[in-house]
Amino acid sequence: MSASRASSAEEPAKSSPSLSWNVILLLIVSLASFIVAEQIITGWLTLGERINIPRSDLNPLELMAAAGTLTWGIITLRTAWSFIRHERTPSIQQYFSDGVPLPPGILLTVALLSAIGILSLLVAQQVITGWLPLGERINIPRSDLNFLEWATIMSATFWGVATLRTVWGFLKRDRRAWAWGQWVLLITAVIGLIILMSGVFDISTVIPRSGTFLDNLPAVQLLTAPGLLIFLSCIVAYRYITVELDSRAATTSPAVSGPLESRALSRDTSAMPAPADQVIRNTLSKSPGAGAIIGLIAILIIFSVASDLFLEPRALAGALSTNITRGVVAIGITMLMISGEFDLSVGSMLGVSGLAFLGLITGQLPMLFVFLAAVSIGMVAFFGSLNLIRGGQPSRAAWVGIVFGGLVLAASGFIFVQSLTGTLPQYLPPLHPIISAVVALLLTACLGFLNGYILIRTGIPSFIVTLGTLLAFRAIPLLLVAEGRILRYADYFGNQPPNIYINRWLIIILAPLLAVVVALVARSVLPAQWQRFRQRLDNYVQDSNDFRDLFLVGSFISFLITALAILLVLYLLVGSAIDQLGQTGTLLEVSFFDLMNGRIESLPLIGQFPREINLRAGVFWWFLLVAVFQFVLTQTRYGNATFAVGGNPGAARAQGINTNRVKITNFILLSLLVGVAAIFDVSRVQSVDALRGQGLELEVIAASVIGGTLLTGGYGRVFGALLGVFIFGILQTGLV
Repeated sequence: MSASRASSAEEPAKSSPSLSWNVILLLIVSLASFIVAEQIITGWLTLGERINIPRSDLNPLELMAAAGTLTWGIITLRTAWSFIRHERTPSIQQYFSDGVPLPPGILLTVALLSAIGILSLLVAQQVITGWLPLGERINIPRSDLNFLEWATIMSATFWGVATLRTVWGFLKRDRRAWAWGQWVLLITAVIGLIILMSGVFDISTVIPRSGTFLDNLPAVQLLTAPGLLIFLSCIVAYRYITVELDSRAATTSPAVSGPLESRALSRDTSAMPAPADQVIRNTLSKSPGAGAIIGLIAILIIFSVASDLFLEPRALAGALSTNITRGVVAIGITMLMISGEFDLSVGSMLGVSGLAFLGLITGQLPMLFVFLAAVSIGMVAFFGSLNLIRGGQPSRAAWVGIVFGGLVLAASGFIFVQSLTGTLPQYLPPLHPIISAVVALLLTACLGFLNGYILIRTGIPSFIVTLGTLLAFRAIPLLLVAEGRILRYADYFGNQPPNIYINRWLIIILAPLLAVVVALVARSVLPAQWQRFRQRLDNYVQDSNDFRDLFLVGSFISFLITALAILLVLYLLVGSAIDQLGQTGTLLEVSFFDLMNGRIESLPLIGQFPREINLRAGVFWWFLLVAVFQFVLTQTRYGNATFAVGGNPGAARAQGINTNRVKITNFILLSLLVGVAAIFDVSRVQSVDALRGQGLELEVIAASVIGGTLLTGGYGRVFGALLGVFIFGILQTGLV
């Protein structure tokens, strides 16, 4: 019995791919390859220039394409025949470990990877020589490559080298080629699917409306055949080289006896090699925000292949610029939802804040509104700080709040007395833009504090509380901007922007200080990245990871990009300070609207933007806020407290966290971000109407949830909210 087992173990194991599906796919690929070759040879499928050239005269490109597709058809047909005959071919494991002959499936994989690598390098060569232009090339020399062409050259070169390196690994029986081949085939299959989808979308534009599908069959083949052959071929090869990994995991039998630890280890399959698609699924399943990543990639692919206009700079810039308001508010709503609360009044608060800001600039706020706003700000600052001191938590900020609140209450009393004497004007005179922005933010912070205070004192769920304040806050702009009117800045100041004047010495002092901060950050970041690269380089020979080459190159590229980014920031900061040295006798005049959310006309190292590219300054403020709040959420004690309060309030209280204070603080932070978003919005459109921000609350909550924030609280990411907002913007732009 043992001898028979030993003899059977020595026999070559029969390959165990899913024969039925693999054979069907191989036969489809073979048939499609033969059809394409026949169409090229007979002249029905033309490639290259064919004007005044007989159908029987094939050019070199057509000869190469016919020979390649014919050869590929023969290889796939031979492989399908070997699967149909159920030949006892060696397994992939035996091929790498026992030195057995090359199995038909490995031959198919090597031939496919070789073709992919050669085609990738050929594409890079054609682009770099100018024979394959990408993007706008009218009146542009062939030697002047644009950004898209450089990106294509680098990606195609990398993909070609990686693919051919994988082929070399298969031929040298290097086991690491097994893992590399999976990823190369899977990603190339996605690329082939994209090419196929692009061809399907282009069929309607190529086939004339007066013609029929059969009349334009060569054009249809030219659009769909390359993508179909690449996609199906990669799927077949991928299924072949991963089936042993799938079957190994499926046939793993857990131990039925022995200690508990041994039985647990026998069931653990996390350390076993897994197919590339399973690795992706396992990685994404660890994060609730994985849906945002998958959705964003899918939407980008679909819209980019459906329309050539989607990836144009003007479309991408428009998608970013139109979502600044939504993106800034989504940051605050994410922080609040992580702590376990909602705020449905953000749209109404946006209208109030925008109205207050623009009304203060234009002098169109009634004194009654100013009086009520002053009373609200003063009471919140005074009594809120007083409660902190009474609660045994005195601090400088609390005393400053009492003093500030008292002064504001005194100012509101002065306004009331002036109104009794009849000397009070009907409207508040126009204020400086910066003062107007600060007052608008303070007013919006009071609204956020009111939401949090009602929640804490009454115990009513925040969903109900903010649903009521949504209606109450909306009444303010409806009352002040009645009868459908729109408050416009141009109606009072024409084309004269609200300019602010900055002392150039302030820039000369602040820019070098920021450069010092950046240099200190670089002093800690760059040595750590360089040390990580050196460790990988020193341990390269002993490293058994299949992707050690990729990790080594990636660590060096990461260090290089970080160093270049830091040098660029230092160059910009020092250069801006030097530019101001010769102009210290004058003040720098800047439009407040342009500073907040004006159109960017040029960027360093990029140059002047065409007029149709509407990129706004608010995009950079938005990304800066994302970075700041992501740092606060992940790297500070307050961020940990926010997660704790949303995940388990009882445990957070047991650890000494003041859950009420965390929730109220997040309500105030959200309202401040709503105020910032309102300033960005007004700076762009320079007007406010009574319904400004209506429906914003559902959009930002949806964006936050799409980005991975849980409705129950305790988990979320600011970066995930950014992805959720991107999905909204891309959908809007793509559908248009």
